[in-house]
Amino acid sequence: MFKAVQEKLGPGLLYAAAAVGVSHLVSSTTAGATYGLAMAAYVVVVCLIKYPTFLFGANYAAATGETLVEGYSRMGKWVVVLLFFMQLFEYTFAISGVSVTTAAIIRSVFGIEMGIGLELGLVMICMIILALGRYSVLEDITRILVILFTAGTVVAAVIAIGSIDTGGASLSANLTFDTPTILFLIAVAGWMPTGTAGSVGLSLWVKAKAIRLQRPVTTQEATFDFHVGYATAIFTAVCFVVLGTLVMYINDVAVESRGAAFADQLINLFTSTIGSWIYPLIALAAITVMFSTLLTLVDLLPRSSAAALMEIFPKPEETRIRTSSNLYLVFIGVELLLVLMVLFMLLDDFGTFIAWVTSMGFVAAPVFSFLNHKAMFSSQVPEADRPAQWLRWWSIGTVSILTGVAVIFVFMTYLT
Repeated sequence: MFKAVQEKLGPGLLYAAAAVGVSHLVSSTTAGATYGLAMAAYVVVVCLIKYPTFLFGANYAAATGETLVEGYSRMGKWVVVLLFFMQLFEYTFAISGVSVTTAAIIRSVFGIEMGIGLELGLVMICMIILALGRYSVLEDITRILVILFTAGTVVAAVIAIGSIDTGGASLSANLTFDTPTILFLIAVAGWMPTGTAGSVGLSLWVKAKAIRLQRPVTTQEATFDFHVGYATAIFTAVCFVVLGTLVMYINDVAVESRGAAFADQLINLFTSTIGSWIYPLIALAAITVMFSTLLTLVDLLPRSSAAALMEIFPKPEETRIRTSSNLYLVFIGVELLLVLMVLFMLLDDFGTFIAWVTSMGFVAAPVFSFLNHKAMFSSQVPEADRPAQWLRWWSIGTVSILTGVAVIFVFMTYLT
């Protein structure tokens, strides 16, 4: 049975793990606490808009046996150079944001005060695990953590719906689309369910899974695996909106901007609905699932950086695997230095830091959506594996919407 699950599920659950972190525990909860259940529909719509971009990441790798990085290189070396710097930027800030959130939960649970050393320690532990075990360890650990945390989240949301008396209070705020509200909505959407650079990671993981299985991953397998992971990501996001609404919004509880204080509120979402006895389990689940998110992101930066450099500076086929492996280790070291710089510069205000990280994800979104669309409908993908016409138009709509919102964000943030 385990072998069957291992073959069917992998990259999709890694994707779900990458999504559960900042976008779910922080952004979805804050959205529900601030604006109520209206945000549940908003979260679903955002995820549906981005759906083709992520699906193409998994399916391109399955259909061609290549990663999206290799697909981008067929459009021109300059595209891979652009990818290299964009993903380096996005993942550095994403890793920093997730390490801050994970450390905040640990400080809340154990009362540990280690300064920035705790964040760096968590990142270094992930690096050691990945340097020693690579993809197989990443997949095995993440599969278990995501399943356990998802189950706990669903139970808490169901109990909250059935047991909390709203007293007839309104469960949704009246949205006024002023500048703060619009910027908040963009921040929530930026990493909902995660940044679009994650689509490149999906293609890298699908190829890594094929190597692990010692056979190609079919398009049908990749699609099924992706749908399980994507549905999990959307469903848990909605659950956190519901918890934020029922525990914080109707009680007019303001969301804390300090990391440890927010972590206390997060765990209280579960203990106030299920009971104080659940505290140890939820505390452990929150820490482990955030760690799994951090683990996936720490893997993605060196994995995608190494893949990009292999396309920018091609090597003979017989040396590609060894060179790629060495580059992976090199970029683990580079990753630590970049994260250290970001944490020293931006750690003072947890709330502002997380909002900035998620917003930056939206600026990069249309670029990856466009490149994935172009790759998936290229001649490299066999005719039988190309998406249907309706999905083609859906993807075009995705690129258009994400581009428009990114322009609005840049204008409102930097030009007004």
